[in-house]
Amino acid sequence: MERIEFNEEEFKNKNEIGIKLFEDVSKNDPSSIYYERNLERPEINWIAVFLHIVIPIAICILTSILLLHINFTLFFSLIIPCLISIGYIIIRLKDIIIFLIHLYQHFAPDSIRMKCRFEPSCSQYAILALKKYGLVKGLQKSINRARQCNINNGGYDYP
Repeated sequence: MERIEFNEEEFKNKNEIGIKLFEDVSKNDPSSIYYERNLERPEINWIAVFLHIVIPIAICILTSILLLHINFTLFFSLIIPCLISIGYIIIRLKDIIIFLIHLYQHFAPDSIRMKCRFEPSCSQYAILALKKYGLVKGLQKSINRARQCNINNGGYDYP
């Protein structure tokens, strides 16, 4: 254990005592308010986002036109493309959620993101959990981690 010496002036100021006692711990402990976090701001590839939105919509419209052209009823020519869209969204749901987390990381103000008491941050933990465990278990672990986020908890926690 390290020995810490105080002079008379430091002994009068309680804040100075606390800072001196916990200076090393607080800078390396994510649960501390003095922890210096490196915020990661992921770049958003807007062309890829546009293509992932436009191409499925175009496929649905073309499928609908094709079905109308080969004499399907209006009902079926609208329902089949909707089912295709729902299937596409279900298949890509994990990637959609990760993209939404990246949007949050990119646009959320530092004042919000610096309040996280864990390392990695809750948003980064969610991405890691989704990639490691898949959609259902990854979301469950992410929600449980977000519930633990309060002033009394914190520290290093990897999925």
